[in-house]
Amino acid sequence: MDEKSESNIKKSIEFQVENKVAWITIDNQEKGNGLTPEMRNHLIDLFESFNGQFEIRSAVITGAGEKFFCTGADLSASSQNNDRSEKTPSLVTGQIRRMMLDGSIKLMNSVLDCEIPVIASVNGTAAGIGAHLAFCSDLVITSETARFIEIFARRGLVPDGLGAWILPRLIGIQKTKELMFFADDVSAEEALRLGLCNRSVPASELETKSREWAERLAAGPSRSYMFTKWMLNKSLDVDRMTLAEYEAWAVEVNASTHDSKEGVVSFQEKRNPEWKGY
Repeated sequence: MDEKSESNIKKSIEFQVENKVAWITIDNQEKGNGLTPEMRNHLIDLFESFNGQFEIRSAVITGAGEKFFCTGADLSASSQNNDRSEKTPSLVTGQIRRMMLDGSIKLMNSVLDCEIPVIASVNGTAAGIGAHLAFCSDLVITSETARFIEIFARRGLVPDGLGAWILPRLIGIQKTKELMFFADDVSAEEALRLGLCNRSVPASELETKSREWAERLAAGPSRSYMFTKWMLNKSLDVDRMTLAEYEAWAVEVNASTHDSKEGVVSFQEKRNPEWKGY
């Protein structure tokens, strides 16, 4: 990637750290904050970079402006390989599958597997994989003017970005079918009622509430959060006894952390704990 392309990506994905909180802003407003392949890959790199360190202890992802959180893939951008010879077909069987696994699915996995809590601060329309990016986050706060759209059926497409995995686990399979078959807009009010978000606040309060939660998490026992997130995500896919084994190991490993010991000592000494994040 040349320096100009790298500079453009950094402008499209704004990143800064404040009070141990990573703030990630998608800024491609002319395309509804849609993600180009390069933007998507940069997001994956960011989320994966948070693992194994404690300087950044929570993250917030949001969209620039007031209209869009993320409306999915920027379809005007192409990652097609143009290096094929004239005798080679433009699309080879297996190519789309690989694009999916290395693209939107990898992005959602990077959020689900991120060791720190991720908050989606949904400031506007979240559609397609943009909606799934929010739903795969650990906590979702929306502006009252935000909306979610399972837009795929409007385009004759199959839902991607792990939507068919995460949505039934959040709202049940029949309601998921309704949202995916009809592709109707879901208001912030309806999303809150269904359990697709944790809070819905006036637009003027969205950043404040997101910052409050993110900084509260960043000041907490990070390894405890990491193991809790890992166990809860595992619980969606395994039987009771398997989860019990995961739980036992998580408790044992966490017991060796500074914050676990500090939690016990501070309780015994009747004082507030001083969390270090390790």
